[in-house]
Amino acid sequence: MSDMEGPERPAITYLVKDVLDSLFIEHKVKINKEGSSEDPLEKKCLEACKKYNNSKFVSPLVFKVPFEDKCVRMSHVYLHFCKTAYLVNSVLSDAYAACTDLRSRTTVFNEVMKAVDYGRLNVFSLGGGPGADILGVLMWLHRHGLSPKVNASVGDKCFQWELTMDTIFKAMNKKKDTEKNDKLNSHQNYLSKLHKYLDGGINYYRTDLIKSAYFFQSYSVESTALAQADIILLPFVMSAIGERKEYSTTIQTVLETMKPGAILVYIDLIKNGCTENMNELSYWCGLRRIYFMKEMTFNLPKYEKKEYYEKLSKDFGAEAARSIKVSAIVFKKPSGFEFDRRARISERERNNIQQAQMRLKKQNPSFRFFTPA
Repeated sequence: MSDMEGPERPAITYLVKDVLDSLFIEHKVKINKEGSSEDPLEKKCLEACKKYNNSKFVSPLVFKVPFEDKCVRMSHVYLHFCKTAYLVNSVLSDAYAACTDLRSRTTVFNEVMKAVDYGRLNVFSLGGGPGADILGVLMWLHRHGLSPKVNASVGDKCFQWELTMDTIFKAMNKKKDTEKNDKLNSHQNYLSKLHKYLDGGINYYRTDLIKSAYFFQSYSVESTALAQADIILLPFVMSAIGERKEYSTTIQTVLETMKPGAILVYIDLIKNGCTENMNELSYWCGLRRIYFMKEMTFNLPKYEKKEYYEKLSKDFGAEAARSIKVSAIVFKKPSGFEFDRRARISERERNNIQQAQMRLKKQNPSFRFFTPA
C-alpha cells in the first residue's frame, strides 16, 4: 500500500500522519530555502516529546506544559488526538444507545435530537486543544447517519492551539481534482463528509481557568456559545486543573450556564477523586446523570493500524496511546419536556443503537437501559 492509495479504510491515525508529515516537509523546505542552520522539526519534536508529553499529560489544559511551543503541540497531537476522537465518539454512541428505547422511539437525548432534526447542533468544548473531541462528535453524527450543521466552539487557555486545529481540519477538506479527473478514495471521502458538518469552521476562544477576568464573563462571546450549546465536552479537564477551589468555581460556572436539555460529556482519568468531584459539582448544580461508566478500558479499533505511525514513532521517540482506562459520565440539565417520541429513526441509526445495546449488555449484564414510564 502506497501513501498515494491511502489507508485500506478511513483512519484518523492516517490523517494525523499526513498532517505531521506535511509540517515536517514544510519546515525542511523552509530552512533549505533560507539556508538556515536551524534544527529539523523532527529533532525538536523528539526533544519536546521526551520532556513534556508523557502519558500523564493527556489534556491540553495541563498548566505545566508549554503548549505555546509548536513542537509540544505536535507531540500532543501525535500521542493523543486519535484516541480522544474515538473515545468521545464511543461514549456518545453508548450513552445515546443506553438512553433510547427503540420500541417507543423515545430518548433522554430528546432536546439534542430535536436540534439535530431542526438541522443545527451547537457544540462547546472546554480545554479541547486541537479539537479531537469536536471531531469525535462529528464521527458520532456520521456513524448514525445524522446530518445537522454543527456550530462548534472551543475554549482553551493556549490560543496557539487554534493554528494546529485549523491545520488538521483543513487537511480533512480535500477536494477532487476535476482537471486530472482524480477521485477521492474512501478515506478522503469520509474526512470530507465529516468536515462538511461544520458550519463555517470552529470558533476558538481563549479562556483562562484561573483569572476570572478572562473566563466566561456575562455576555462574553464564549459565555454565549456555552449557553447555546446542546453538547458540552469536558475531555480530561478535571485531572488537568486539580482540586483547587478556584478551579471548582470555574467548572461550577460551566454547569450553571448550561441551558435546559443540554448534555455534558465528562471523560477523565481514574485518579485523584476527579469523578467524585465532578459528581458532587453536577449534583449541586442540578444536573442529572444519565450514563455512567465508573471504569472503562478503551482501545483503538484494529483498522487504525499501528504501522501508520511507524515513522512518527521514531520521529517522536514514543508510541502513540492506543489504549486508556477512563471514567465516562454523561449528564443532562433537566428541562420541562417529556422524553419525546422521535419523529423518525433511520435503519442505519436503529442498527447502530441495537449493536451498542447488545455490546453494553454483554459487557455488563446488570446494565440498566432507559425505559419510558
